[in-house]
Amino acid sequence: MKFDPEAWVFSRPCLGELETVLISPAKQSPKSLVVLCHGFGAPGTDLVNLFDDLLYYLPDQSPKFAVLFPAGPIDLEDQGLPGGRAWWRLNMAKLMQMAATNSFHEMRNIEPPEIDEVRSQLVLCIQATLDKLSADHVLKTELPVVLGGFSQGAMLSVDTLLRGNLSNVSGLFAYSGALICESAWRECSSKVRGLSFVQSHGTQDTVLPFETGQWLHELLKEIGMLGGMLRFDGPHTIPTEALMQSAKLLHTINMSND
Repeated sequence: MKFDPEAWVFSRPCLGELETVLISPAKQSPKSLVVLCHGFGAPGTDLVNLFDDLLYYLPDQSPKFAVLFPAGPIDLEDQGLPGGRAWWRLNMAKLMQMAATNSFHEMRNIEPPEIDEVRSQLVLCIQATLDKLSADHVLKTELPVVLGGFSQGAMLSVDTLLRGNLSNVSGLFAYSGALICESAWRECSSKVRGLSFVQSHGTQDTVLPFETGQWLHELLKEIGMLGGMLRFDGPHTIPTEALMQSAKLLHTINMSND
C-alpha cells in the first residue's frame, strides 16, 4: 500500500497515563488498532517507523488501521540513557550472571515487580485510544486490537494478552521477546486458544539468546495459539520477513472486520 500523507493523521496525545504517538486514518474509519511497545532503553518513538513497513507490505485494497506507540513510564536518564524509556527496570547484575554462565532458565519465572502496574497502565492507554477512535470516527463496534512489541515490549504484550482485561484482542506480534512469568501465564492460557501470532528471533541474539525465544514459542503453541516462530540468522532486531508476516496477519484481521 502506498503512503499518502493526506490519508493519515499523526498525533502525540497522552492517553491514560502514557505518552504516545498515534497514527490514524484521516478520511476512513480504522478496522483495527495495532499497539507496538518499544524495548528497554529505547525512546517511546523507537518503533514508529514500523508503520511505514507495515503499510508497504499491505495490499492496496487493505482496509485502513490505526497504530498506537506508547512510551514506557520509566525514564532511564538516571541510568545514563537520556531519552531512554522502560516498562520495568532490569536487574543488571542478575542478567550479567546469567550471561556469564550461559544459563537463562531462571528468566522463565521472573516476574518483574512493576509488571502488574505497567500492564494496567497499558490497558488504560489502549482503552482510552479505543474511546478516542470511536468518538473521532463514530464507530458502532469496538475495534479489534493487535498487541505487539520488541524485546521487553514483546514480553509486556504477551503479559497484557494473557493477564490484561482486554476482550477484543485479535492477534499478537512478538519480536525478539523471551519467556517470563511462566507459571502465571500458563494459568491464563484458556482465553487465547485459537488466536494467531507472529514471532521472530535471531540466532545471533546476544541480548536475549535464541533459546529464550524458543521457550516463549513453545508456551504460545502449548496454550493453543496459532502461528510460528521466524528463525533468522541475525542479532537483536526485527527482520523484514517478520514485518511481511505481520502485515499479512493484519490484512486478514482487517478484512474480517470490513
